[in-house]
Amino acid sequence: MKYGSIICTVLFVLGVTISLLQLWFSIMNAELYFKTIITISAFFVVSLAITLVFKEYLSEKEMKKKGYID
Repeated sequence: MKYGSIICTVLFVLGVTISLLQLWFSIMNAELYFKTIITISAFFVVSLAITLVFKEYLSEKEMKKKGYID
């Protein structure tokens, strides 16, 4: 969960930074900007989903080990 949180935070900050730079300085054309933001958003969602699934798997595994669930 720790690594997933770090990755999601980095992707979020990267998206916000690119958006602010685009807003103030127009560092890339509109088409490239939207492609970049959509790609960053997709990576964010995928990494968040993987992190949550992995956390759930480890939690369930730990509960089975302790005998809380069968």
